[in-house]
Amino acid sequence: MRYRAAAREAYVVRPVDDLTLVYHRPSGMTHVVSPAVVAILDLLHERTLTGGEVCAQLAQDHDLDGEGDDIALVVSARLGEMAAMDIIDRIA
Repeated sequence: MRYRAAAREAYVVRPVDDLTLVYHRPSGMTHVVSPAVVAILDLLHERTLTGGEVCAQLAQDHDLDGEGDDIALVVSARLGEMAAMDIIDRIA
């Protein structure tokens, strides 16, 4: 499965304490998200990536062990949540 986010202009992102508000202009919806969701969203703007590619890029950008199952599980869960909220698209 591949994932993609719209252009940055489609979102307004504002940090509030430990969480972040993401306003998705096309849907008119505001979502309260974790920093992990924001990091993934930043990777997917106008790009189409697999879950594995998102893991690898996050590992590189944040000096993580990209081979760990924990990272893959967290990224997979966040991608599913983001797609369910319609802030990213699933592409077959």
